[in-house]
Amino acid sequence: MFLQGQKVGKYEIIRSLGSGGFGSVFLAKDTWLDIKVAIKVPHKQSQELFKLLKEPRLQAALNHPNIVRMIAAEKEDKTFFMVMEYIRGKTLEKILGKEKVLDIEQALDYIKQLSAGVDHAHKNKIIHRDLRPSNIMISEEGTVKITDFGTSAWLQNVPYASTRIGSPPYMAPEQFQGKATFASDIYSIGCILYEMIVGRPPIYDPDPFKILEKAQEGRITPPRLKNMKIPKELDEIIMTCLAAKVEDRYQRPFEILRALSEIRGEKHHKSELEDILSRIRAREQASTECCWNCRRSLPLRAKACPYCGESI
Repeated sequence: MFLQGQKVGKYEIIRSLGSGGFGSVFLAKDTWLDIKVAIKVPHKQSQELFKLLKEPRLQAALNHPNIVRMIAAEKEDKTFFMVMEYIRGKTLEKILGKEKVLDIEQALDYIKQLSAGVDHAHKNKIIHRDLRPSNIMISEEGTVKITDFGTSAWLQNVPYASTRIGSPPYMAPEQFQGKATFASDIYSIGCILYEMIVGRPPIYDPDPFKILEKAQEGRITPPRLKNMKIPKELDEIIMTCLAAKVEDRYQRPFEILRALSEIRGEKHHKSELEDILSRIRAREQASTECCWNCRRSLPLRAKACPYCGESI
């Protein structure tokens, strides 16, 4: 792959940052802009260009402070690589490896940032499909950054992504069956929050088939039974995220944010869609007057009944 001190176009390789199932990541310097960047080199270099471009195109479509920014996709000496924002910090996996269990306030701060980033991706019709501690960077300033969109998919005019892919301890039951949808990422968020405050994922077994079986049957011990410091309301939020049936979970990450804000007594900032729906409901509730003649509900501030024509 790349070696320390090697020049790859305008990039100078500084050192390796690690390697995973899909690629290797290097710290490099952009010699033109004089900034540090992260370079990801996919293991499968023999793929057609449009397949190699899938991940960078997905990530480049997102612009959010809690998602690692994609800067460029390039090819040099027949080697394809992606250039991304470099985050000075650690993965959540490394933090948990050292701390084991996080303070509840710290865990909630991380999960709110994670949910905000995932919500942005979902609004752009993108599901991550592999949310896990090793794919979540925590900067030195405490900012959560979602990375590794190699398994992500666009849900554009389709109900679910059909490829069976992900990390078993963080996969929703339907994901094992190749039917990942937006609520599958919700399940993964629940798994991550569970692990942060309990010390291990909700279902921990080396056999993925046993994980699937327990997940389908909803055989998950509520986190409060393992850590009595967890408030009852937070326990309920986590178990809602981990519901076996898709329809019993939160459907969008902003619902998690709203629920967390409610138990903390914070004012939740409504999304644009929530705001529109609440105004529509307010108008409907305000219109309670009926026509004296046909007894049908009258529009707000109506001067005549639109159904029978009688004056109000």
